[in-house]
Amino acid sequence: MEDPAMSERELTTLLSLMNQRQACLSSACKEIADWIDRQGDVPAAGKIRASLKALEADEAQVRKTLTSLTLDRPLPKFRS
Repeated sequence: MEDPAMSERELTTLLSLMNQRQACLSSACKEIADWIDRQGDVPAAGKIRASLKALEADEAQVRKTLTSLTLDRPLPKFRS
């Protein structure tokens, strides 16, 4: 039976992809909020921007996690 656990590399790749897509979605939502704002519905645009703040707040933690996963592990020390 195959082990269903993901390797560290697979996990890093998946998290990086999710992070990139989240950034794209955030950017699109900002553009939508700006458009709604220009149409005169300031409260609706404000709600979208408030929702995006939660994503932006998590961005630093996501980057930190990705960085820690992609760091090269130190080589083992051999006895002489």
